[in-house]
Amino acid sequence: MSALHIGSRGSDLALWQSRTVLAALRGLGAAPAWDSEITVVTTRGDVDQSLYLAGGVEKGFFTKELEFALLERRIDLVVHSLKDLPTATPAGLRNITILPRASAADWLLIRREFNAPRNDGLLPLAAGARVGASSLRRGALLGRFAPQARSVPLRGNVPTRVRKLAESDGVDAIILAGAGLSRLGLDLSAFVVIELSPEWWVPAPGQGALAAQCRAGETGIESQVRRLTDPAGADAARWEREFLRVIEGGCSTPFGCHVVGSRAWLGIAGEGGWLASQVELPSFQEDTHRDEFIRGAVAGCKPIDAQSLVAGTVGRALFAR
Repeated sequence: MSALHIGSRGSDLALWQSRTVLAALRGLGAAPAWDSEITVVTTRGDVDQSLYLAGGVEKGFFTKELEFALLERRIDLVVHSLKDLPTATPAGLRNITILPRASAADWLLIRREFNAPRNDGLLPLAAGARVGASSLRRGALLGRFAPQARSVPLRGNVPTRVRKLAESDGVDAIILAGAGLSRLGLDLSAFVVIELSPEWWVPAPGQGALAAQCRAGETGIESQVRRLTDPAGADAARWEREFLRVIEGGCSTPFGCHVVGSRAWLGIAGEGGWLASQVELPSFQEDTHRDEFIRGAVAGCKPIDAQSLVAGTVGRALFAR
């Protein structure tokens, strides 16, 4: 039997993720065998540099071309950032959440001259600071936790965004997923680095998790991939993506969800600005009951009052990495 192939986007982070999973699969030491080379597939998200990704996730902005390659048998497996995957899986494919999940938190990187510590619970950004944010969720959160700053659209892969910040190219601070920054091991010593608490700054559903996608019915591949599953991470991601599916979210809906064990932290943009709540999760019941619970939980989101904001911890400083 010929070796199997993993397909990937060509960004540094996508290749890091694919190589990490490839090493784990080859470490299992079981057939079928995996080729050591990664097949790079360019997606629309790699060439379309629209400033905002509104509607991009649910349309497969970063995934569709890879899924076509799978269905056409040009590749045999794809590793995705789970937050990039639409909640609807194409016919003939299977998604499996794999490996222990990295931190779901966003990180705020600030040029030192725009760092302005505060005691009112808001983020330590100077008045008028331009903050690069690539999603409507991050923009909406900035409106609540840094009203003194200005959200500006920012596209590009992770190293490109960090370089733009270092060169003061249109931004004074940026917000990125901490998982990607940690995985790439970038030098952030030039910046003030703030880890934003997922309980306040609610991340995108699935953030920090990886998913493997393969063809349905490929039992040899699927059985290997499932050996890489971390049950706790998979269960949390399943709930987060169910919330996303029920509210018909994606990049077009500023929505965040973070699950740890049996508790979920929710956030959504509404008429009163950023609305939030936390709920205890029931057992993973049949669809109708689960959908009703999710709709009720999201409807229960309320504005964050100033007193709780001052008493809470939105972010904590990290040592630059």
